[in-house]
Amino acid sequence: MATALKPEMEARIADLAMRLGFTGPDAAERVLAMALDDLDAKTPTPRRKMTPEEIEAEYMALSAAGRRWREEHPDEYDENYPPSLAWQDELYDERGLPK
Repeated sequence: MATALKPEMEARIADLAMRLGFTGPDAAERVLAMALDDLDAKTPTPRRKMTPEEIEAEYMALSAAGRRWREEHPDEYDENYPPSLAWQDELYDERGLPK
């Protein structure tokens, strides 16, 4: 893929190459590669849609973890007052507005 750069952009790249100590005919390419590597590292990879088997496996793992926690912390879990209600009470007032 051919890319045409404006003179201002070429000047910025040349300035960066000089400041980074890059010399030679590939200096601009090294600056661009460095910038692309930085952007690539900062950009999350796109998530793909999970297969039904993956969804079931994740659900089973989370369900098992929840059961283990309830078994290990019987005094902290109340069937009539699950964590979702506790968080609701902690985060929202009696009108349902954020505290």
